[in-house]
Amino acid sequence: MRKLEPFILFFLLFAFFGCGDKLPPGMPKLYETVLTITQDGSPLANANVLVISEDYAVVPYSAGGQTDKSGKVRLLTEGRYKGLPAGKYIIAVSKIEGPDVTLPTKVNTDEEIAEYNKLTDEIAKNSFMVVSEDFSDPAKSPLRLEVQRKTTATFDVSPKVKLKPPTDTTRR
Repeated sequence: MRKLEPFILFFLLFAFFGCGDKLPPGMPKLYETVLTITQDGSPLANANVLVISEDYAVVPYSAGGQTDKSGKVRLLTEGRYKGLPAGKYIIAVSKIEGPDVTLPTKVNTDEEIAEYNKLTDEIAKNSFMVVSEDFSDPAKSPLRLEVQRKTTATFDVSPKVKLKPPTDTTRR
């Protein structure tokens, strides 16, 4: 009997705590959803993916995530819960490429503020959107997904573009 005690304890803990986040009251069953995003025949790494319901009144949830190096993203509803409820969705994909600059975390003195502003100006000057607004704007995106069960799908956002992102007017 002593050998079974660890297994019984594990089973009781698993049954009590479950596996993963408990869904909030009223949220429907979620189905694992994995998307692959490609561009010009290659996986699109580090792209932001937003998935919103075509009929928000019926399915009032959105999901998203960021693609890995293989272009895959496992969608999280409300940024927390694995998968998507059954329904029809619009997909928006965006990605900005720019200089590899690390912004300072301490910005208090005039010199630190000036350096921060110099770095953010460099980022703004040398950053570009590489996914067309045709795919990054949910109002324009032709990318559609229907989820009824566990879903995997691949979407292409070709061709690669080089557009200036909208200007951020906030300054420190």
